[in-house]
Amino acid sequence: MKFSQSLCLTLLLTTSLWAFAQVSPKEVNGARNTAAEGTRVDTNVSFSLRMSLAGDETLRNSATLGDSVSIRATIRPEIADIGKPADIILVDFLPPVLSMRNSDGNFVSWNGSLRRLVPYLEGLVLEEELDVEVFSGQLGATGNHRIFVGFLVDDALYFTPTALRLDIEEAPASPLALAQALFNSTISPIIVQSKCIVCHVNNGEFPENLVTTSDPDHLNKNFNVFNLLHALRGTDFILNKSIGLGHGGGAQLISGSTEYNNLQEFLGLLDQSASD
Repeated sequence: MKFSQSLCLTLLLTTSLWAFAQVSPKEVNGARNTAAEGTRVDTNVSFSLRMSLAGDETLRNSATLGDSVSIRATIRPEIADIGKPADIILVDFLPPVLSMRNSDGNFVSWNGSLRRLVPYLEGLVLEEELDVEVFSGQLGATGNHRIFVGFLVDDALYFTPTALRLDIEEAPASPLALAQALFNSTISPIIVQSKCIVCHVNNGEFPENLVTTSDPDHLNKNFNVFNLLHALRGTDFILNKSIGLGHGGGAQLISGSTEYNNLQEFLGLLDQSASD
């Protein structure tokens, strides 16, 4: 089934700013577009849109990148169209980019012209209430996605003039990743390389496995030394050593100082990682 109009979906895009704040199915009255009549909204067609995480019936309006989501729509067509075959369309507007889902299940660029619009499902027989899968899987980009659904039957396109808005956010960094970042930016240059390395290095007074910045992999190697020591002896052991308790090298940090607090935060992240 082809829909050969060259009109742009101006109504669809200009009314897309309506928010979807409530976590419940979004009930949308449809709009109709035909070559003879153009776009109008006096139609009995309606849509119900909803999103959940895969395997969970709880409705959501946000997810994190990498989550597997399930977006479904219930289509209620005109009575006269029940029993007719229809093609289902899906448009994702992630400003400023418009994309449509094709029959291969991929999202491809769309310029807003009906002439270029293609369905992702073809030949579905319309029922009084037709439940269809809009999308299942991982949305591959963060941001505020505005999902539009429609169907083509005979010479008419029925579509949702307002969007189902879905916020896809970056997944929070793990405690271990945060610990590595803090080690690289603060612990390594200010504590390890200026204090610990004086003695705790091969050929030093107290040979250990710490390495200097001359080793291109010094950040990872030294982080692993701290991570292993933490796993074996714990946070308090390292903090006590840093202020001179049971430490042959004496106090290197002052309790309550910025350096000490940074070390405490770093070790706290390792604690969180160990408990996950």
